[in-house]
Amino acid sequence: MNIAIYCGTSFGDNPIYKEKAINLIDYLSKKDVSIVYGGSKSGLMGLISNEAMSLNMKVYGVITYTLATQEIENTNITKLEKVATIRERKERMEELADAFIALPGGFGTLEEVSEIFTAIQVGTTNKPCALFNINGYFDKLIDYLKFCKDEGFLLQEHLDSLIVSDDINYIYKKLKNHQAPKSKWEILSAS
Repeated sequence: MNIAIYCGTSFGDNPIYKEKAINLIDYLSKKDVSIVYGGSKSGLMGLISNEAMSLNMKVYGVITYTLATQEIENTNITKLEKVATIRERKERMEELADAFIALPGGFGTLEEVSEIFTAIQVGTTNKPCALFNINGYFDKLIDYLKFCKDEGFLLQEHLDSLIVSDDINYIYKKLKNHQAPKSKWEILSAS
């Protein structure tokens, strides 16, 4: 299984983010898993890629030419692909991945995971996506998504399909046993 990991190019201010990112990679190293990520050597991205390589995992990075020239590319990974735009980067990562896990990050992480959530909702992907909710990092996002559902902009089936936990074992089991929901259009036409 190739798991794409979305996360920040910063470490955040709380050391728990680094600790739990290492724990995640240590856990995944004992499974038949390869890592797909954004190709950076900075922050949590660099930490997970370097930790995975130290544990003999395969790590595939996808980075833009522009970011690579700013000397943040990690060349010490299994394979690094360079693409022209951030949009192409996200598309390529989605192609390479069988599942997705978001760790804490900023706008880029939010954008990446939002695109996967949208693809699940409209039925263009059946791949599972998880939020590794370290230190309650995604609690406010989940509250917002529940509000979207309460206001009639999100279906319960799609909200339920999002895997949210701070337990790595729980996340992995849910990724492995994922049952994709029907698309929004299939659900609405059946009701």
